Amino acid sequence: MDKNIWTSIIVAFVFGLVALVMVLAGFIIPIAGTGVVTDPREIFVSIGSALTGPIGAVIIGVLAGIAEPGGIPLASLLGHIAGALWMAFAYKKLVYERMQMPSRLAGWAILIVVYYYVFVVPGFVIGLAAFYGEADPIGLYIALAKGVVVEVFITTTVTTLALLALPHRYHKPLW
Repeated sequence: MDKNIWTSIIVAFVFGLVALVMVLAGFIIPIAGTGVVTDPREIFVSIGSALTGPIGAVIIGVLAGIAEPGGIPLASLLGHIAGALWMAFAYKKLVYERMQMPSRLAGWAILIVVYYYVFVVPGFVIGLAAFYGEADPIGLYIALAKGVVVEVFITTTVTTLALLALPHRYHKPLW
């Protein structure tokens, strides 16, 4: 196997394990009225997946979603794996290969918003409907979308600042 693949796998396990530890340590905040929680693991899922590519994204998505508080791991896995794969492909193909700094920061911020509202939140909603019998997916999507606004803002800010702080050579995806 290529050295970059092994590097991606190792880096993905580190990012994924940090996301998992966030959940296992109870570093969570419930989103009122939804049965779902918010936490800082998305910082590690988004950055780690963007840098490690699709193989890393699956590893990170599984580790980030497997121990969801509230007993909904299948919904969490669906949302996190879908979002992680989005970040892997979109960062490399839409942002890294097409944008230079500082516009890359704006591209990154857009990826994070799409990550939440097109992949993670819908993944949770679809998973809750398919695996746990959620009867009102549209109402749940609206409640979750409102509930994660602060998390989206914090994740966007923290990860954008991290990208800004990284030396340029570390912006390049490992795959």
